[in-house]
Amino acid sequence: MLAVAAPASAAGTTPGLDRSVADAGTAPVPPAEPKPQVDGVSELNVLAFNLWHGGTRIDDGAEEIADVLRETDADVTFMPEQGDAPAQVAALLGYDHVIATDTGIVSRYPILETDTVDRWWTKAVLDVNGTEVVAYGGHLEYRWYATYLPRGYGGAVLGDWPDGWDTWDRLPGGPVTDVDAILEANRQSGRPATAAALVEDVAAERAAGRIAVVGGDFNEPSVQDWTEATADLQDHNGLVIPWQSTRTLLDGGLVDAYREVHPDPVANPGVTWPSDNPLFPTSELTWAPGADERDRIDYVFVTPDERISIDAASVVGPQSTIVRNERVDDDSADQILTPDAVWPSDHKAVLASFSVCADGCAPAAPAWAAASTYGADDEVSYAGSTWRAAWWTRGQEPGAPYGPWQEIAERDGVAQWTASRIFEAGEVAVHDGTTYVARWWTRNQVPGDPWGPWRPQQ
Repeated sequence: MLAVAAPASAAGTTPGLDRSVADAGTAPVPPAEPKPQVDGVSELNVLAFNLWHGGTRIDDGAEEIADVLRETDADVTFMPEQGDAPAQVAALLGYDHVIATDTGIVSRYPILETDTVDRWWTKAVLDVNGTEVVAYGGHLEYRWYATYLPRGYGGAVLGDWPDGWDTWDRLPGGPVTDVDAILEANRQSGRPATAAALVEDVAAERAAGRIAVVGGDFNEPSVQDWTEATADLQDHNGLVIPWQSTRTLLDGGLVDAYREVHPDPVANPGVTWPSDNPLFPTSELTWAPGADERDRIDYVFVTPDERISIDAASVVGPQSTIVRNERVDDDSADQILTPDAVWPSDHKAVLASFSVCADGCAPAAPAWAAASTYGADDEVSYAGSTWRAAWWTRGQEPGAPYGPWQEIAERDGVAQWTASRIFEAGEVAVHDGTTYVARWWTRNQVPGDPWGPWRPQQ
């Protein structure tokens, strides 16, 4: 069992927002303590998790959802398609929660205030060990699902459009390749407008000195995913589409945590819809059974701030997806965390890990770029880690244990052993909780071998 945190008092709660504890089939657990700061740093793991009818599609849904939160160590969870689940899960874990719009928020950290924005966003101000973080959770309009148009399916695009656009069926005219028409259909969903309303509210909160995190199911792909590089993948049909809602958030100064950690949409598509779920036939998991409808439509965004850093991001859920009504194993470079809990959803979730630093986090290294030239000791960010060049390099991706890049990890000022890092004789590193001293120069030799280059520190 992972540590859980205490519900806050209801002071500052907006009337009409439900923060009651629903019957979860068991007595609520006592409120526990929030995660403590360590050297002025608080861990903040944020999960965007569509619950598929509030977890009611499976037996004991609330308990299974609570187990997912335990296994992912989620501190804040955005719950689109909430039902009664936020209250039930909060009761099981001793967390605070708010229910509003169609997205609940469950928080290990106390909730100080709640509100809504433009009816699509649930808003909660969290106390993260003295730093106020505003959390916005959204489940945006599912109709006018314009991403199906280039795949040859209607997306319930209502209004004065060609035959079939207002259905979920195959289009009689085949795939739509008019980007302007696709974007206009998408605009009519109202999603870009509510994204703009969110950005306005976030700007006011930033001006008041608060950090903001945003997450949920946007029912719309990302402008960062439908690019020239992906134009011939996943039935994009050769199109580059600047989807407006994510474009609005990015232009408003927010950062897509997953795409910041994994900048390549080809290697790391981060698909969250559709997800496989072995409990259900594929006919219940796909809405465009003749297409490759895979997209990343669930997100976590954050406002850049010296008090918060993005540490990692991953997909959570089954290892397989649905393509053309068939179960298909994921073959991307994405890290997919699969909980032991029974998966309750037809989406995958997205998990982003942050550090909230009371006195400011160390500035992040710039992202690695294949076209850039790096000299010895230059540092970059790649796949959620910091890497330092051992020698001159260009176009060589970090990760190889004997390549030009060394993964640099430290905790409390002490080096953590990584396979690619070079250690000289006498240098210290921690591995699996034990501190070792290098006997001689070493790289990619795991501490623990009594005849190897490492000896335990006395």
